[in-house]
Amino acid sequence: MSRLRVALLTELFYPHIGGNERRFFEIGRRLAKKGHDIHVFTIRYDENLPKEEVIEGMTIHRYVRVKSYIMPDGGRSSGGVLKYAFATFTHMFKSNFDVYYSNEWPMLHSIFAGPAISPLIQEWCEVWIKPLRAIFLQNLLKKVADHHVAVSEFTKQRLIRLLKLNPKEITIIPNGVDYAKYRCDNFDNKVWGRIVYVGRLVPHKHIELLLDAFRYVKEKIANVELHIIGSGPMLPKLKERATNIDGCFFHGSLPDDEMIRLLKSAWLFVLPSEREGSGIAALEAMAAGVPVITVNFPDNATKLLAKYNCCLVTEPNSDSIASEILSLLYNEDLWKKIRYNAISVAKRYDWNAISDDMENLLRKIAYEMEE
Repeated sequence: MSRLRVALLTELFYPHIGGNERRFFEIGRRLAKKGHDIHVFTIRYDENLPKEEVIEGMTIHRYVRVKSYIMPDGGRSSGGVLKYAFATFTHMFKSNFDVYYSNEWPMLHSIFAGPAISPLIQEWCEVWIKPLRAIFLQNLLKKVADHHVAVSEFTKQRLIRLLKLNPKEITIIPNGVDYAKYRCDNFDNKVWGRIVYVGRLVPHKHIELLLDAFRYVKEKIANVELHIIGSGPMLPKLKERATNIDGCFFHGSLPDDEMIRLLKSAWLFVLPSEREGSGIAALEAMAAGVPVITVNFPDNATKLLAKYNCCLVTEPNSDSIASEILSLLYNEDLWKKIRYNAISVAKRYDWNAISDDMENLLRKIAYEMEE
């Protein structure tokens, strides 16, 4: 079986931008380039998007129209989740692929379609310990898959400890970075004091902590800058909170080339998120030679990068974040050391290597089901 027919099941996909969307896009297009027949089954969240199109060799099926799927608070429409789940079951029931690979959220699409498809590989970006409905759905979800993928060792251990999954049924395939695209070739272009955040503006990212920390840093150093790249339901409240903070810029969603150019010029990247299965934005910053500061929330897997001495981890409050920012602004030797380590680690996570690992797993699971 040299050419695999693969179904990727994901609620949202390009041009919608988020961590999971980026992961599926980067891996999917590389698998297509290798000659595999890649089909993405997703929501048509915008009526201006075509129901079907080919992007970078992948056939995109937007087979269910859900208006206002993402709610103003960043959550998902319950009606939209059910509609997507039923539509996924219907489409998968009459499908014929060598392997099916499903995104974790919003879980119901895998639970509904799981009995109708095989082999199913279930991807996990995180494991929730609350609320009860999430725990209940996770315990259903673990039973419908033939194999499981964790995006980090952090997530794998939670699957084993909290959901009692067999370690032999779990493969780690981490998130990655397009290293050639993000690599910074000229460190002279970096702007001392420029701090960047890239990501969704949703409650669990805790951008308010970064704003309050920046306000304090600004009182100490007049020429620092904070650039917030991304969109989401928290944008109006965050802009209001940033009123009268000079040097704070909200860019919204930027084209990739503009975002990368700004990231390459940055001195620091701050990720104050409460939940990260494996932060893609942090890896992209590291590839660009930008030291990362993140926080010690229990569900933030990005903090595990600290074992490579390529980022700083601090307590989840604005005073602690401000203290770490100041330490890297005042101590250039420490900044250079972390920058060097960050680049070295980012090279290991290139999407090309990760797509090779994914291809090997898909082949292995498909062959096992044929035997």
